[in-house]
Amino acid sequence: MKKNYLIKCSLLSLFTFSLMISSCGGGKKSNSGSGVKCDRAGINEIVIREVADADKINPYTYTSGYSTFPVADIFMSLLGQNPKTLELVPLLAVSRPTKTLIEDGPYKGGMSFVYELRPEAKWDNGSPVMASDVAFTLKALKNPLCESETFRPFYEFIDDIIMDPSNPRKFTLMCKGRYMLSEEVSGMNIIPEYVYDPSKIMAKFTVKELNDPANTDKLKGNMELKKFADDFNGDYHSRDPKGVSGCGPYALDKYETGQRIVLKKKQNWWGDALASKLIGFNAFPSKITFEIIQDDAGALSSLRGEKVDILKSIKAKDFLDLQKSEKDTAKYKLYKEDQLSYLYIAMNMRNNKLSDVKVRRALAHLTDVDQIIKNLQYNMAVRQVGMISPLKRYFNTNLKPILYDVEKAKTLLTEAGWLDSDGNGIRDKVINGKKEELNFTIKYGSGGGIGDQVAAILQESFRKAGCELSTSPKEFTVLIQEVKKHNFELYMGSWGGVTGLEDPNQIWHTRSYTDGDNFPGFGDQKSDVLIEALRNEQDDAKRDQMYKDLQQMIYDAQPYIFISSSKNRFAIHKRFPDAMTTLIRPGFVEMELKMDANFGK
Repeated sequence: MKKNYLIKCSLLSLFTFSLMISSCGGGKKSNSGSGVKCDRAGINEIVIREVADADKINPYTYTSGYSTFPVADIFMSLLGQNPKTLELVPLLAVSRPTKTLIEDGPYKGGMSFVYELRPEAKWDNGSPVMASDVAFTLKALKNPLCESETFRPFYEFIDDIIMDPSNPRKFTLMCKGRYMLSEEVSGMNIIPEYVYDPSKIMAKFTVKELNDPANTDKLKGNMELKKFADDFNGDYHSRDPKGVSGCGPYALDKYETGQRIVLKKKQNWWGDALASKLIGFNAFPSKITFEIIQDDAGALSSLRGEKVDILKSIKAKDFLDLQKSEKDTAKYKLYKEDQLSYLYIAMNMRNNKLSDVKVRRALAHLTDVDQIIKNLQYNMAVRQVGMISPLKRYFNTNLKPILYDVEKAKTLLTEAGWLDSDGNGIRDKVINGKKEELNFTIKYGSGGGIGDQVAAILQESFRKAGCELSTSPKEFTVLIQEVKKHNFELYMGSWGGVTGLEDPNQIWHTRSYTDGDNFPGFGDQKSDVLIEALRNEQDDAKRDQMYKDLQQMIYDAQPYIFISSSKNRFAIHKRFPDAMTTLIRPGFVEMELKMDANFGK
């Protein structure tokens, strides 16, 4: 079962690699599999096409969204989500924690969570998962020299951990404030101290001192913390099967950069004994391979040659073609599900050409979203007008789509002082004593998807308003590095959302400009105050209104051009029937896929 992922990830860029596996022969369409012959019949292994590489298999240092899935299969968290009901369920914990609101003392206005770990839970060396491992995990995460910037802000509210002296599996988390996602976040992935810190360096520090911002500069100068961080951040604990270790059902077998990540089911995994009793402990496939395929044509070819069992992020046109093919539908079941994600174009608000909101709004008017949805997404998508999905109760229904309107865009650009002073067809303006032309470069993931096509639509409409647009497709890991350094003017990406409450801190708070994913540089003191209040509001009605107010602020500032939310289109081989679909990304639970041993024989 997938965890409750709280970090959103960029999904646009697509990549390719060809995996040589025996392909299946022909056969007429059959729901039962009779008449369908397959060389891989009876092989209880899953090959999943991924569109880009995972950067690290470390639950607290990865930045690529494609790391999320192998991390979830290798590591295990205190809490998870029921894929169908989306409610929190205990995994490593024996139950959901006991929550207490604190009304006096040093944590007045805060809360505490009391957890107890399952006695069955074991690490790979056979030792039990202990509260000391939870403490170590928190300390590693809060070490300011560890590359955990993407995750650390979510855990600031956890200020200390208190061990139960009578039970080494029981502990209390002491929390500052009343963070709205406190229980979900507290149910984090746990990593083994004996693997990641055999010298017990982090045991010399407390969670409380690591969590105190006043100590940050001093801690960054500590050589022991640096030594630990260098090891923790390095390849050994990110890519080496010997150094990547969790208590989940799968172990890292191979990490072939740019090609594939292979996981193998552990023999006699401790959780197998609980699989028939509890949600989240099924792990049926004996091997899971995340195969990187750089382009959509290569991915489709691999599907039709049965070199992959699961194809995600199928292009709309390809999906329609697959639906029409009896040969393809005889072997694969096609899914078209709702999802909480959206395509956007971020604009660098701290760039001289984009610092004026009138320019940003003009570019939004030059984005023909209806054409993108109709011609590129084949109407298998809906418009997105803000950072919250219309499926959420706290979506601001007052926000209206920004319509494609070249004349309105021209007016806004003129009002912003961009005129064609030299008659060359490109608007210009004197900025800091130098004439600048209104030209932009848009960066996006290379290798497939609709990035090139969206860019072509934008180039044509920009030209009508006196703007120039150049394209710069990038390999995914390079793209993310440049975007995080704010080395872009326009950037096309996609965020995948969470199923519950969304924490806007990581993407929209000003402090996330340097330590998070606020790529455009949105925000000011007013929006920061609202975000901080929202994160700690316990009343649903008040929090919902805060969400709506923040959506309005973002809408008015126009840091993004919000485009669309497409249907989640994927195919799963029919020897894995009755796949459980879910709103939780990626839309299915690979560990739950149980093979029909007779299909394709």
